[in-house]
Amino acid sequence: MKTLAYYLLGIFSLCILNACDNEENPTPEPPPSKGEEAVQEIVEVLKESKPEVSQFVEILEKVNVADLTQDDLTVFAVKNTSTASRAAVLDTASIKNHIAKGSYAKEALTDGSTLTSISNETLYVTRTGNDVLINGVKIEGEAIPVGKSYVYVVPEVIEIQATEPVIPADSVSTNDISYLWRKSMNNYLNKNWEVEAKVTTGYGGFFYKGIEELSDNYWKAAYATLSEGEKYLNQLEDSESDKNLSDTIKLESALIQAQLYGYYSTYIDGEKVCTINDLIMTCETLTDLLPGTMRDAARLLSAKALLYNKEYAGAITYSEAILNEGNYTLEGNEIIWKGYMDASGNNVDPLLLQEAYIISAIAYYNTGNQDKALELLNAIAGPVSNIENIDTTVYLNLLKGTGEIYPYYRLLTSMNISVSYPLDFGFDVSRNLLFPVPKEAMDEYPELIQNPGY
Repeated sequence: MKTLAYYLLGIFSLCILNACDNEENPTPEPPPSKGEEAVQEIVEVLKESKPEVSQFVEILEKVNVADLTQDDLTVFAVKNTSTASRAAVLDTASIKNHIAKGSYAKEALTDGSTLTSISNETLYVTRTGNDVLINGVKIEGEAIPVGKSYVYVVPEVIEIQATEPVIPADSVSTNDISYLWRKSMNNYLNKNWEVEAKVTTGYGGFFYKGIEELSDNYWKAAYATLSEGEKYLNQLEDSESDKNLSDTIKLESALIQAQLYGYYSTYIDGEKVCTINDLIMTCETLTDLLPGTMRDAARLLSAKALLYNKEYAGAITYSEAILNEGNYTLEGNEIIWKGYMDASGNNVDPLLLQEAYIISAIAYYNTGNQDKALELLNAIAGPVSNIENIDTTVYLNLLKGTGEIYPYYRLLTSMNISVSYPLDFGFDVSRNLLFPVPKEAMDEYPELIQNPGY
């Protein structure tokens, strides 16, 4: 009997020792997931800046997102209201329908597109005029950027729907379309300016190790704008409206495609993966069809596309057609395509006369006429006496703000012409002359080929 008592006492002692050991060496807590960190950052920002969504934030703090591995989210925060007045209940389960995978700026929320919530439900995006609706619930105000994410305020709970909601819309006038397209294009050109500033000057603390994220955001902004343009062209065609507006949208869509080609050496048009020959055809067709200033803008795009393809004679023909007609001067009338502004009220002019000089000079240099190349370069930033000793960055800097500088790095490097690269923030000439094609785009279009080095 005594032996049994000692045996039980020994077991009891071991249990106590084991419990003490567990208390002294507890199992470490797993680190928070990227999703948890992103949600916590959103909670903190909303607490400080948006008291009208405090009920939403209170529930968001309790939601379990430990298995959420991405930190780029789009959140639709519901404004405070009495529980009784809600059409649907907001709790830790339904709040997940208000958190979408991926980071979407407002211009990327295009009509007919869909988002996927972290609960794998579909959210339908519709636009009526300047209003953006998610499953029929209108977004209020502009995006609130938080880290890699965007937050929007909505007036009510977003209910999940089996099909895209039908939202009645009044007929859209030509003036409405003109306003909406200019706003879309202005947003795009501001994004293009920002991207150029980052990759050429390190603006905003940019470093080339973050090029994938920058590339993804630029790709989204460009194709969101192209999608808007296609929608407006269809509306104008149906209503037989203003041809001048249709031509403007066609030209500016070609401008975006030319800039995409400059950054990626390819672009998507509809369902087609396009080459330089597609871009040349688009620009030359517009040159034949468009009048006045639009024709000159199309000529400049055609000259650049031909330069990309090392068709130097054609590049000279189009650029010198602009120079020789004398419609523009370097003293006070150097803007070929204009009409946009950044958030600070500064002009954003995507096509300048200086670029026609640069294109023509590069083309002449490559056909062996160095004297003519020097004459053109001296006209815009001279004087110099020997083209082989020129640091062409001086000439490219004349294009600051247009979004056109970066592609010339690749062009001039391929011609063994001197360029000062932005080495201070990680530029690698062996891989950074092109942007990485976003993985999401490559999944959608298997014909796309990733650019070297990524």
